[in-house]
Amino acid sequence: MKAVFYQMSLIVSLLVLPLSLLADPLPWEGLMQDGSRISIDPQTNKASRSAQGESQPLWDGVHQLDNGAVIIVRDGVVVMDAALLESHERQQREMEQVACMQLVRKVCGIHNECQKHPACDPARQLLSLEKEELSNRGLNPIWQGVELDSRRLCLDALNNENYFQVCTKRRSTNRKSPCQALQKQVCGSRGQCARTQACDAARQLLGMEREELVQVPSGLTQSGAECREAMEEGRFFKPCE
Repeated sequence: MKAVFYQMSLIVSLLVLPLSLLADPLPWEGLMQDGSRISIDPQTNKASRSAQGESQPLWDGVHQLDNGAVIIVRDGVVVMDAALLESHERQQREMEQVACMQLVRKVCGIHNECQKHPACDPARQLLSLEKEELSNRGLNPIWQGVELDSRRLCLDALNNENYFQVCTKRRSTNRKSPCQALQKQVCGSRGQCARTQACDAARQLLGMEREELVQVPSGLTQSGAECREAMEEGRFFKPCE
């Protein structure tokens, strides 16, 4: 156990985060029936809607989510019911359980493309610490419901974009992701349309796709679906000429 706490102390020194960020709970996220994404700030209960790379406040009224849940927005603030609160808590627990593996995928790459990055080794150490903590606890009921220190550190690390940066390398392949294809279409193969609004939006979608690929290695992401739809629609994301 001494080795565990020693390793943790070394990794904690890398997590240079503002205290406010460490204390803030994670925002609740869900999908609307039209496929757009909503996010609810846990501090203010204000809701925002994201679609096609743009985010704006969710308008007042009654909204139904893709899972059938209903939320009411008044003056931009969500009136949360018990079902939504339970969903939020479940989402936080699920994120905590996969935080360390998600951190390794984020920093080192899905296929270890960025294994030489300085932050990759600390991320792997946190994953090892999680396994060691789970092994030490075993099936002892006294630990049931008690948060693992390693998972808390992994959640903090996921928010530390300065050190634990997203791996942007991908295995060499001729096949582009939907958002890579969209960016090339609207920004140009040589970046000749890089200053257009459409190009900026395409880059935002590509960034979202890379973030989602950390959690969904299969490549079937919500952002990818939005990019495919954007290329088919073609009204805003017009080809660069």
